[in-house]
Amino acid sequence: MMGNASAEAFIERLERHDIRHMHDPQPDGSHYVAVELAGKTSILYNVAMVFSADGTEFGIRCYKLGTVPKDRQRPMLKLLNDLNANYAWVRFFLDSDSEVAAAADAVITTASAPRVCWEMLRRVFSVLDEVQEKIDKVLK
Repeated sequence: MMGNASAEAFIERLERHDIRHMHDPQPDGSHYVAVELAGKTSILYNVAMVFSADGTEFGIRCYKLGTVPKDRQRPMLKLLNDLNANYAWVRFFLDSDSEVAAAADAVITTASAPRVCWEMLRRVFSVLDEVQEKIDKVLK
């Protein structure tokens, strides 16, 4: 027993679908789960998921979607703003290392965790796969 019922319920769902994952329960009760998903262009997305200690908050983060050189930051920020306007549940941003990143968050319960977190993971992956070419195009 890991101690975070929401994380446990979601991990069981991953295992039912034979999705390899790593998980890391934290001393404060929060829980990290990571998966690696292959996109349509064979790019691998490293997706990190965080469950709050009380199991009522869930966040997905995907970093390293592209390194943005200084001379491409302005066009990239314009693209990210456009993406944020078009995708309600996934936020795109430049992190402190000038890497494109994506995030999504939800309020959950132990009962809703398997379904909501699964659907969020599927949605984030679908959006990433849809927009990666646009991100790559700005980087060229």
